[in-house]
Amino acid sequence: MRQLFLQQGLITLKEVCEPVLDDHLVMVAVHYSCISPGTESATVSGSTKQNLFLTDIPIKIAKVLHSLATHGMQGTKALIRERLQGNIQALGYACSGRVIAVGKKITRFRAGDYVACAGAGLANHADIVCVPENLIVRLKDETFLKQASYTTLGAIALQGVRRTQPQLGDVVAVVGLGLLGQLTVQLLRENGCTVIGIDLVPERLELAKKFGATYVFNGADEMLSKEIAALTAHHGVDATLLTAASKSDALVQQAMEITRKKGKVVVVGDVGLGLERAPLYEKEIDFLISCSYGPGRYDNQYEKRGVDYPYAYVRWTENRNMQAFLTLVENKKIDVDTLISQTLPVQDAAQGYHLLQGKKAIGVVIDFASTREQEPTYRPAVALAQPTQMSEIKFLPAAKGDVRVGVVGAGGFAKIKLMPIIARLKEVKINAVVEPHTANSLSVGHLYDAQGVFSNHEALFNEDLVDALVIASPHTFHAQQALTALSHGKAVFIEKPMVTNFEQLEQLFSFLKNHHQAPICVDYNRSFAPFIKKIKRTIAQRTSPLVVHYRMNAGFIPKDHWIQTEVGAGRIIGEACHIFDLFCYLTDARPVAVSVEAIRPPNDDLFSTDNFSAQISFADGSIATLLYTALGHGGLSKERMELFYDSKAIVMDDYKTLCGYGLPQTFNETTTNPDKGHEALLRQFFSELKKPQFTPPISLERLYDVAHITLVIDQLACAGGGTRELKQ
Repeated sequence: MRQLFLQQGLITLKEVCEPVLDDHLVMVAVHYSCISPGTESATVSGSTKQNLFLTDIPIKIAKVLHSLATHGMQGTKALIRERLQGNIQALGYACSGRVIAVGKKITRFRAGDYVACAGAGLANHADIVCVPENLIVRLKDETFLKQASYTTLGAIALQGVRRTQPQLGDVVAVVGLGLLGQLTVQLLRENGCTVIGIDLVPERLELAKKFGATYVFNGADEMLSKEIAALTAHHGVDATLLTAASKSDALVQQAMEITRKKGKVVVVGDVGLGLERAPLYEKEIDFLISCSYGPGRYDNQYEKRGVDYPYAYVRWTENRNMQAFLTLVENKKIDVDTLISQTLPVQDAAQGYHLLQGKKAIGVVIDFASTREQEPTYRPAVALAQPTQMSEIKFLPAAKGDVRVGVVGAGGFAKIKLMPIIARLKEVKINAVVEPHTANSLSVGHLYDAQGVFSNHEALFNEDLVDALVIASPHTFHAQQALTALSHGKAVFIEKPMVTNFEQLEQLFSFLKNHHQAPICVDYNRSFAPFIKKIKRTIAQRTSPLVVHYRMNAGFIPKDHWIQTEVGAGRIIGEACHIFDLFCYLTDARPVAVSVEAIRPPNDDLFSTDNFSAQISFADGSIATLLYTALGHGGLSKERMELFYDSKAIVMDDYKTLCGYGLPQTFNETTTNPDKGHEALLRQFFSELKKPQFTPPISLERLYDVAHITLVIDQLACAGGGTRELKQ
């Protein structure tokens, strides 16, 4: 399918994979999409390399220093390289078209419905989009399909009016008479307000008068404040809406001047917010910000999961704003046709951006429907045949040539940590990228010169592109993606965790029991860290059991972060598993029992799975305790381990310092470049793939034990604590 992107300041039309339809999405064949004259035009004009690297130098230096502290030198280099290469950005967030498929949990739409869609990164300029149902509204009359592409912008304007709370007879000024401003003028007119339009472009002033503005003024007029004072009996306007786009603080100060005492100033557009105290204080003006389409915006539960707000308590959500505006259009209460300056075929879309930037058009619509040979249809992913007999699966080592790697999930960790390491390894090539966010997959694929870019991992197996998969997708998908890859003879490296529930654990290990040579590894990297290797060598001759205490000062993550959802499965499963593997490695014994205590938080902003203590007993008599908390201060080191045995002690602090007590002085070590073992583990995994017989860097028995105790500890922590014997 075709989709518009911004790459290094240029508007480009690319052929890309269709988006993936999941249970909560609606798939729409786009007929028309609307270019946002404000947000999109600003994005395009600000995307040149000169703007990117020669402005805001102190801020950029601060970001680099923060990245060095957070991600280290290699991670920071990866981020800088990505920026230098030029990110590819998806364009568009307002479109209309016909529904061609719906997810399993969608109830309000069906194939054949004509709809308007909203959402950055969702309602793109593309032949096909997948959008959650709370960002879609249905048309009653399909003849308004082109006009419906303005629904998103209309909802933004309508939310600004709602924030103003105008009353019949109010005098309201609209500053900035672009597309948003002209829609706002019409909405205020429908509310029975006297509207004053202010702009610098004469043609826009005339258009505002046509749409119902009683008075219009040039914003550069030095007499503007006096003129408005005279019109309002020297009280000032009841409210001022700022729908302009300007980084200058002058507009907001001008708004304060023309607004009456105890009036309102509402910011809808992107304007400078350098406020002076005196006008606000002396007039006691209410200064308000209007958030995009309305209540629900940026709430993942509302937007992505379809959880609506009760109608009686939140009358106007973003979806209900969209529907209200569309109804006004269909009832011909709002004139959108006059605001469509140009309708351009998709191949000429770049011309539309130039027209808007040069103020030669007020609104531009991109036409997808008339320029394609046939209407898109939904092609569900074909379930790949799963081999059932052991003999049907052959794991072929990449003895000749490079190991071709497909990366599934090009998120932050993969881009900052895993992919830069893989790219440095000899005889290893990142040859494919799988990422549902098309712009991100294109950017990463371009960065590493990947041969294939896909939105669905199953598409990889239709072509001979990879020998191994690195799975770094959201946690809940790891097990199934690994099974699919292994079933097709591909080696698998899973960025922890391996599984997120007991059912996944049994499915995966049922497969592995029948395929002992399956090349699989999980990114339990701590046991490959130089400091940990040194500790393991030192304790090799111990005669007593180990007593290990590990503390993780993990930092707070809010409850709406993806890691806290069912997709992330929580921080015990997503992160603490690292340390449970480390305990198994150091003791070299199997776990036999666990005991967990977790906090009982008074509020729902704290999680028991973020704040717990877990003690594991091992078959050799050793005990290991993990104290994991999100309540600490960021100035304290994140990870610290104390280990006791044979009248000796070892302290490791954040992989920066290593100190032994009762050990030779030569054991002690300090480094300014902490190494947690990522590269050593990846290097060993890919080295094994070049050999005739694969030897796993971490044994299957240990992988099972770590996954099992992780799930048990998570279960106990969710229950507030408890103990459990572990069956071998």
